[in-house]
Amino acid sequence: MSEAISPRSALSRVARAEGPTELPPLSDPYLRGPRPPQKKPLSTLALTSILAPFVGGPLGSVAAIVFGWAARREHAGVGAERRGYVLATLGMGLGICLTVAWGAAIAFGVWTMERRDEAQLASIANVVTVGDTATPPEGTVDTTDPASPPSKAVPVFQKETMVRKEGTVTVVDVGVSVSSLSQEIAKQRAAAAAAGETLVVMTTKSECISCRSLSSSLGHSLMQTALAHVRLVRVDIDAFDEDLTGLKMPHERLPSFFLLAPDLFPRDAIDGGEWDEDVPTNMAPVLGAFVRGKYETRRQSFEPIQNGGIKL
Repeated sequence: MSEAISPRSALSRVARAEGPTELPPLSDPYLRGPRPPQKKPLSTLALTSILAPFVGGPLGSVAAIVFGWAARREHAGVGAERRGYVLATLGMGLGICLTVAWGAAIAFGVWTMERRDEAQLASIANVVTVGDTATPPEGTVDTTDPASPPSKAVPVFQKETMVRKEGTVTVVDVGVSVSSLSQEIAKQRAAAAAAGETLVVMTTKSECISCRSLSSSLGHSLMQTALAHVRLVRVDIDAFDEDLTGLKMPHERLPSFFLLAPDLFPRDAIDGGEWDEDVPTNMAPVLGAFVRGKYETRRQSFEPIQNGGIKL
């Protein structure tokens, strides 16, 4: 007969057959892994370097360079607690590019304005007044109604003083932007003395046909000889009426020519009535003798005024 097996013996045999039993892992709430690193805050300077070019225009572009540089220095400092080094570098680069672009745009704008002002001055210098009428050529019929009143010309004044050479003659057109006529004449007298020239002041206006005839004849050989080494300062009587009165320069007759004393008042003067037709053969002998102080036989006499100036 087989002997009986107890339940405990059976369990022992099964345990030996299956091998040693593994224990479940212990759970310890105090055993935890290392905490994840805390994210550094973004640098305000780096963020500002990116935004400044878009809100500040040219100044913002320059500010972006400064903010970006400061943010990079902040990031490189010992114990820095900010991030944004790459952002600061991008801000600096953007600021440099936009600063160059703004500088080129401003320079182009200034150059364009200067060219436009030069074009306007050239157009003013060459302007033809609407009220002037040309003499019709021979053989044509003048259809102008004599009963109709002539149209009044609108004077156009030159803004800046312009100096140019007409052969041996220096021509100066005084612009209305000068602070005072006396100061400008004093300036031109100093320039004439430095260049070995004789200063002559000529009064004119836009409607004066005789004035334009004389100006257009300056290139003629007779006029070049008569006015050699002369600085001819032309003054518009409409623009400088009060100044001419203060300088005791009569300007009722056009054109008039003045030689000045040291106090800027005229010491001698003549006008266009000293010759007949406005042609070089008539004008040159009179003007040549006048500027050299040798014009004696005159159609109109004059006498200097005691407080300066002349009386025609």
